[in-house]
Amino acid sequence: MLSIASAAYAFNAPAPVAPRASVSMMAKSKALPWQECPAHLEGMVGNAGFDPMGLSTPQNIKWMREAELEHGRLCMLAWTGYVAVDVGVKFPGEKYAGLTSYTAHEATQYELFILLLFVGMFETFKFAQIYGDDERAPGDFGFDPLSLITPATEEKYKLAELTHGRLAMLAFSAVVTQSAIGHASFPYA
Repeated sequence: MLSIASAAYAFNAPAPVAPRASVSMMAKSKALPWQECPAHLEGMVGNAGFDPMGLSTPQNIKWMREAELEHGRLCMLAWTGYVAVDVGVKFPGEKYAGLTSYTAHEATQYELFILLLFVGMFETFKFAQIYGDDERAPGDFGFDPLSLITPATEEKYKLAELTHGRLAMLAFSAVVTQSAIGHASFPYA
């Protein structure tokens, strides 16, 4: 008798509970609409809400934007220099005569070491600006000798620099990859 009663109760599952609707107070990402945009990215120039791995935090966002701007600026210069060498612009001297941009890395070890020391010296000057209590905007060193930036054009120029820097990072990676797989001369096709 007890086994029949327990069997009858086993088939009576509890009534299903309707799931509660969760209300999200965060805005959706423009880049990834199925994810939420991190709140600390709001108001930043070029923000599309793209941080799928959650690498940025309110504590390191200034440092990360500084790094993004610096790498973008360097890649704009690097792409221009890489292509310039491959279209014929060379340093004078027999050592540099037959080099392509791709082969120059192995042939100019001494020059690259001197460049590393030179760049490293300037990088140490930035530590106080990045990690200190400096209130400047990331990437803003106050250098505008032609007075091109006005309050009306500041947002436009910042977005243009960020967009071009992101494109340059992709372009430089692509041009080096094309050279490495055997397309050593411009237009690398």
